[in-house]
Amino acid sequence: MIIPKDGLYPFLANAIPEEFKKKSEAELFENDGSRRSGLQQLKECVFNDKDLDCRTTDDFLIKFLRARKFNIPKAFSLLKKHMGFKSKNKDIFTGFEYDVMAALVKEKVFGFLPHRCKDGCAVLVVHLDNWNPSKFSIKDISRGVVLFFYHSIRDPLTQINGYKVILDVSSSGLKHLRFCTPSNLYLLYNGTQECFPGRFKGIHIMNMSRAFQLAYAVVYPFLSEKLKKRIIFHDKYESLQNYLPKSLIPVDFNGELKEYDTIPWLRNALKSENLERLAH
Repeated sequence: MIIPKDGLYPFLANAIPEEFKKKSEAELFENDGSRRSGLQQLKECVFNDKDLDCRTTDDFLIKFLRARKFNIPKAFSLLKKHMGFKSKNKDIFTGFEYDVMAALVKEKVFGFLPHRCKDGCAVLVVHLDNWNPSKFSIKDISRGVVLFFYHSIRDPLTQINGYKVILDVSSSGLKHLRFCTPSNLYLLYNGTQECFPGRFKGIHIMNMSRAFQLAYAVVYPFLSEKLKKRIIFHDKYESLQNYLPKSLIPVDFNGELKEYDTIPWLRNALKSENLERLAH
């Protein structure tokens, strides 16, 4: 049994609390019957598509059903896009080095908060200005994005509830602007929106920079209307508390959370069996 702290469930959970089972049934139309039938139908779709080579285990397929509210055609379409994206970008789904990924975490480029929002969302914090391009290549960053999203979505709680992202986009201008190419921006958009079986319930933009303004202007027309409504720009840290509990917010944003350590999660993500699943 998972015991929430101050009403907040831990990011790392080993079961689905009853309230989120009910939420999945109400919002995603998931129950024993729809799950059993959906998995069987999705497996048949895979078997009947001679050009599609992918796993058909229940734990792999269920995330596509949840992402598309158990609509079989939409779930299968997402699955094909997902596998196509992985096939075209094999270099960022392989070649992970622990030292590089650990450095990204220790320098707070990426990090998951230790507790979820009250609605069960996992919370990812990204500090753009902590990315030093002379130390971390764009390939390192791309692999980091893949690892953090594509491994974390294996968690049933995250499949059901989705993500919220705190994105600190302060930047020293030219340091990052040269990476805002159409191909890089499309890779990020396509990999996290069109081909990813996860739901983004809120993206909180902090410290707007000129570099991010330019990148956002390029990506904005391609975003869904639903996602556009879930992007919130903050001109002061305190306004973040209107959306997230202060106890959950890091002190970097005037919250109460002094430290958070994503290294234990990272070690698990980089186990050989998990990297094998990520690559295939």
